[in-house]
Amino acid sequence: MKRELIVDCRSGGMRAAVLEDGELVELHMEGGEPDRQTETLYYGRIQAVRPSVHAAFVEIGQELNAFLPLEDGVKLKSGDMLIVQGVAKQTTQSKGLRVSTRINLTGRALVLIPGETGVHISKKVKNPETRARLAAIGRAICPPDCAIIIRTASENVSAEQLQAEAEMLLKSWQETNQRAKGMVKPGVLTKPEPLSLRLTRDLAGNLERVVINDGDEFDALCQAQKDGRLPLQTHIEYADEQKTLLFDAFNLETPIDKALKKRVWLPCGGYLIFDFAEALTVIDVNSGKMVTGKSMEETALRVNLEAVKELACQLRLRDVGGIVIVDLIDMEKDKNRQAVLAALKDAVKNDRMPVKIEGITRLGLLEMTRKRKGEQLRRALRTTCGVCSGSGELLCEEEIARRALRQARRMALAGQRGPFVICLAEKAAKVLAAMPQPENCPPVYALASGGYREKFSVIQPGEGEIPEQAAALQTNK
Repeated sequence: MKRELIVDCRSGGMRAAVLEDGELVELHMEGGEPDRQTETLYYGRIQAVRPSVHAAFVEIGQELNAFLPLEDGVKLKSGDMLIVQGVAKQTTQSKGLRVSTRINLTGRALVLIPGETGVHISKKVKNPETRARLAAIGRAICPPDCAIIIRTASENVSAEQLQAEAEMLLKSWQETNQRAKGMVKPGVLTKPEPLSLRLTRDLAGNLERVVINDGDEFDALCQAQKDGRLPLQTHIEYADEQKTLLFDAFNLETPIDKALKKRVWLPCGGYLIFDFAEALTVIDVNSGKMVTGKSMEETALRVNLEAVKELACQLRLRDVGGIVIVDLIDMEKDKNRQAVLAALKDAVKNDRMPVKIEGITRLGLLEMTRKRKGEQLRRALRTTCGVCSGSGELLCEEEIARRALRQARRMALAGQRGPFVICLAEKAAKVLAAMPQPENCPPVYALASGGYREKFSVIQPGEGEIPEQAAALQTNK
């Protein structure tokens, strides 16, 4: 598999696309707020401890307090100062950053965890001899009062290089503690490396090429490679964008737009529908235009096989996390259900985030979970609609007209004198004008005035001041 990293620094921030065999599989973005990133260390103050949710809220210098789950046996009280680190869930409009007191200092080949003990080997290192060799090296280089995780990228790294990285990470932690002692209020303690460096570090094991369009970032990557923080086999290129924008050269804008759509088409003519709730993501598989199968079972199998392959790509690209429910097309044969599960397991094997597949229920629902590290793509690139408030639905014209008429009747019952002119959107105004004039109510007129579809207002212009364009409601003859 050929893996490449394409980094665009000239679009109002930094965008980094991970390609596998030329296909976009991950998109990472970094704007002007590095203090919201994961891996950032904060010097925080406990604002409140909530035993009912087994958590504390920590002031870290942001608008919203951070959420700190409490571990068993850990006792904190309001006013305590401590060092915390941002973890997987980033801030949204209503929730603060999730943080942890378990600090992870990440290098190319190692992760240092201060305050713990032990040597842990990445599960992706499969060879027993390699695991034993790395475990022995880890025990020899692990600093006191620290644990280390030996990453997959360490398989071809010498013991001397691993020791040098462990010493570098320990020095960084000591400097961080020293800096915290000089801080008098909560705030950012240590910012992570730029996105380009973090990704090249995390992908270093099998990253063939990096293409970047910023000179300073290019120089920083080359320097990191000289310092041994990036493997020499990774080719780093500078793109001057003389003729074509970097992302356009790799045709990346189209799959990015596709990852924002609710409906995703499959090659066979079927499609996926993505729906997002607060606690889970629901994906509906539909046969659509697929009508070429010899039987319903064969059609269902083919569509489902294509569906799980595509949804695995979409979950990774959209960075969807949490519970995922997939409503597959019903299949009667157990061997076909097992074939779909096997296809899904194969499709998610390259996902760098943990994915757990629970299986298919009797109702044909495929249950799975996925951990995410950053912000979902849809949250990063989209905002809630100001008209429908994110529901995707609006009141019909008939209901808007009925509500407007009821408001005029309420005003009449309250003793207000008419006539009443109801200003509302054009289609709703036509519906209202066709309604009968209410009994025991001053004359009501409908006036098309534009504006938001669901908005309306009732005015009292007085006799002789009714606008010419206003239409009187129908009177009973």
